[in-house]
Amino acid sequence: MEFVDIFDKKGRLIRENVPKHDEKRPGEFRKHVLIIMKTSDSPAPGQGEGMYVVQQRSLKAKYYAGKWDMTGGGVRSGETPLEAACREVQEELSIALLPEQLKMAFESSVEWDDGTGLFVYTFMCRVDVPADGFKFDTYEVNDVKVMPFHEFYDHVMDHNDEDFGQGLVRIENTL
Repeated sequence: MEFVDIFDKKGRLIRENVPKHDEKRPGEFRKHVLIIMKTSDSPAPGQGEGMYVVQQRSLKAKYYAGKWDMTGGGVRSGETPLEAACREVQEELSIALLPEQLKMAFESSVEWDDGTGLFVYTFMCRVDVPADGFKFDTYEVNDVKVMPFHEFYDHVMDHNDEDFGQGLVRIENTL
């Protein structure tokens, strides 16, 4: 069983080691990571459109089933967002990243109508596309492919806000 820590809207810890699937209460926030992966062979910023690793969420996922999206997941109790980012990429795509390969791109928060929310830590990195294809966790991921930035952007912006989109553009322009 996985455990998470619970924070208030201002980021103060209010409960530790809560089972991940416990019901969320209004005013409770959890930490979440997203990892934006641009391929190592993409052009340098400003030299052409980058290519991005994108995964199709499981068709059985509770949220955004079947959507093409970035890699990500919850931060476990006692884990840093950086540790969570490395773990999620390993778990979902079998890509081993060292912490120094990831750079913090931006932080944001999301609050839903029910009063719960997430603190989101978005990391960026360059990765090699495995010659023999991606080996992914079929429980969480239905498929993986590489697509140009404009397609990646269109897919993820159907469930993200304009500020998040501006962050993605900054990643494309700097990574």
